[in-house]
Amino acid sequence: MIRRYPAVFLLPFVVAGILLADFSRLPVEYLFLFSLIACLAASVLIRSRPRTATMLFAAGMMFLSALHFGLDFYDTGPNNLVNHFENGRRYQIYGVVADWPELKSSGTEIKIEVDSIGDTVMRPVEGCLLIKVSDSTTGLVRGDRLEFRARIYSLKDGASPSGFNYRRYLNLRGISGVVYLFNLNNVRMNTKGRWTLLEWVDDVRNAVSESFRTNLEPEPAALAAGFLIGEVRDIPPEIYQLFRDSGTLHLLAVSGSNVALVIGFLVIVLRPFGLSRGRRAVILLAGLLVFTLLSYGEPSVVRASIMAALVIGAALVQRRYDLNNLIAVAALVILLVEPSQLFNVGFQLSFVTAWGLIFIVPKIHALFAGYHGRSWYRWLVMPVIISSVAQLFSGPLIALYFHRVPLISPLANLVIVPLVSIAVVGSLCLLLAHLILPVLGALTGSLLNLLLKLILMLLRFFGEAQAQVWQVSDPSWIAASAVYFALVAGVIAIKSKQARRVLVLGLLLVANLIFVKAIVSPDRTDSVRLFSVPGGVAAVNCTNGKAESDLLITRLNSKRYRIDEKILTPSLQAYGIEKLRYLIVHSSEYDAIDDLMRLAVEWRADTIFVARGLLSSLRDVRNYSEAPIEEYQIVSYSGEKLPEMDRNGWFLAVSSIGLVIDTSSILFVERINDQVEATAASQGVDMLVVSRKTDIMPSRAYRLRSSGLSRLVVTGLPGSGRFGNDRELLVVDESGELFIQDLSRLWSVEISL
Repeated sequence: MIRRYPAVFLLPFVVAGILLADFSRLPVEYLFLFSLIACLAASVLIRSRPRTATMLFAAGMMFLSALHFGLDFYDTGPNNLVNHFENGRRYQIYGVVADWPELKSSGTEIKIEVDSIGDTVMRPVEGCLLIKVSDSTTGLVRGDRLEFRARIYSLKDGASPSGFNYRRYLNLRGISGVVYLFNLNNVRMNTKGRWTLLEWVDDVRNAVSESFRTNLEPEPAALAAGFLIGEVRDIPPEIYQLFRDSGTLHLLAVSGSNVALVIGFLVIVLRPFGLSRGRRAVILLAGLLVFTLLSYGEPSVVRASIMAALVIGAALVQRRYDLNNLIAVAALVILLVEPSQLFNVGFQLSFVTAWGLIFIVPKIHALFAGYHGRSWYRWLVMPVIISSVAQLFSGPLIALYFHRVPLISPLANLVIVPLVSIAVVGSLCLLLAHLILPVLGALTGSLLNLLLKLILMLLRFFGEAQAQVWQVSDPSWIAASAVYFALVAGVIAIKSKQARRVLVLGLLLVANLIFVKAIVSPDRTDSVRLFSVPGGVAAVNCTNGKAESDLLITRLNSKRYRIDEKILTPSLQAYGIEKLRYLIVHSSEYDAIDDLMRLAVEWRADTIFVARGLLSSLRDVRNYSEAPIEEYQIVSYSGEKLPEMDRNGWFLAVSSIGLVIDTSSILFVERINDQVEATAASQGVDMLVVSRKTDIMPSRAYRLRSSGLSRLVVTGLPGSGRFGNDRELLVVDESGELFIQDLSRLWSVEISL
């Protein structure tokens, strides 16, 4: 096996090394020592014991990959940026734009590699910052040097309600802090030296998008750019949502099929020139490099490009190749250069799907050996097989990460994917025609425009089938099933009996641990879950079951994006909520009320409770709101217990809100003062939630804790440095549960009742 599949043999060791470094956080000195010992032992035993030497060399590769991951992401040295700034303090910052800026609905995100920071004295540092600009701007490109003054904020810790850990995501990109800027007016820029490959590629990308905008209508032009090079910034949010709901979102992430179509197009274009095999190979490899850069270096494109380059090279030297080895080589190259890609969803989906197609499709194809020449098989059955296998292998990962599986996805892909492939070829033809003669580009664009409109029509048909989306609240069993599926596939694929035994034992152990954890973990239906929203706090009361839950919103600020679509709905989906019984709006900015009304309609809220001061604003919003809120019962309150409740429930007042569940009580307030402290002590409140940023004094925190308060949840704690290392105040039990929990750093808190 090792001689036939060397890359397949080495890949598990490299993956194991990255996971070892991530979970164990071993010092890099130990990892370097282990890799050196393994490699030296392998070189000594290479002649006398070649098999042992091979295993030692593989172990050396494992420790080397662990060393690379450790040096990049946790053992970064004393000069790392994270060791040289205080949270929220202003600094003079010098750096270089390290990646292409990302245009988003809320503004622009720019990653910069920092040279030095300081206040009165500058210090050289290493590391990256993420600049979040409120405006959408294209004034910066990769390689531009920047100088500006701003506050640096540390990354928010913990997982969001949907399980997404933003801090870990940014850390894996090498980012140590965040800077917020309204615009770039006070940023000094040096844009000299743009005549590099990356800047040239950026100009080519803009020219491609401009050609589409010139020859196509706005929506088809945005689709063409998305299908061809993954440029999705011009695609309207509602169309992007249709892609997601129909299970065809992967079509906007450039994949291996795009690489194959581009290579095939170049081969056809080059055929009349009668080039030699070597010259044609060089042009194809150059085209692959440019296309990979145009597509922002997405993992699926890098994987397919490496495989295509190896195939071209093998054909040039007339060598045979194995697709399993090619995929493994591509994965090895990516992981050895950038080990954090192992945790990238795109990387995992790309390789899992590609391996599934290579492993399963030929076996199914062989069952129809007598029909390979039939037209109905090539154009109907084979696409169904490929689409079904791709969905089968990618489905568990989609459910695990996105908590939703569009059941209509196989049918939608079967219809739309072939049309998208034709559209990609048509887009290439449009670019070539526009380059030769603009009139030809306009003629080609008129035909392509019709095809893209047809795709949009089908997309709306499939995407609006909302009932066909399966919401997955607990995907742990899906992960376990995927492990068992990989076990079966591995057993079939490996011919060595000893290797099969090791694989069976290892994967059975992992799978059963996942199952045991899912079985023994309590189903915390009776709980209150708190998570941060712009400006305040949201609380989900699940004590009545996930079928009917309550949602409390306090101090909600408006944003340029839809808060219900971006924050509230994904959070409720992640918690497995099926319906809202009460939507309680305690305080909200005027422009955010419409978002809450749309949420009430989407989640079929029985009753909307609003503070009396918000009632007039809600009536104004009703006149222009997209949501039919006149159908819902709206109740204003100034201070009473909900009449539907008996012993347990919400107590609504202007200054505070209480929630009593059996013997537990939670009090929601905007700020802590002497009156709140006295109320909490006299009424025996168990938990206090503060929706406004609070600078609490240690003496008050001690009094609250001594009065019987078990937890204090805040949305910001600027004075936390006053506590120093007083772990007695912060930690309340042996499990490490914190007394003061800051939602601005933890994202969400679950309170079990």
